[in-house]
Amino acid sequence: MYKLMKTVTEITDTLREEGYIHDYSIKNDSICCEDSGEDSYFKPEELIIEKTERYEGDSDPSDNAIVYAITSIDGKKGVLVDSYGAYSDPKLAKVIGSIPLREQHNLQV
Repeated sequence: MYKLMKTVTEITDTLREEGYIHDYSIKNDSICCEDSGEDSYFKPEELIIEKTERYEGDSDPSDNAIVYAITSIDGKKGVLVDSYGAYSDPKLAKVIGSIPLREQHNLQV
């Protein structure tokens, strides 16, 4: 069971302690892992979303974020952060929606 976390940084730090050490991002409509200066690109079927952690700011909707803990077929565990709700990236949402989801947590602060 996770403790309630106050910031996106606390969420990502906790995931880093669990081994999600890489940073994922979206590039050219694909999920990219930037690893030691060399980018790896993955199709949705080559990834799994292990966990999602949602952060809701106290008063500003633009503070809402969702953190994805992702594992690739070659074992790279990392995180990807996006805004949540109206401020989310539509390109990222489309790609993320194609990746299988193993588990979901909704942490509300």
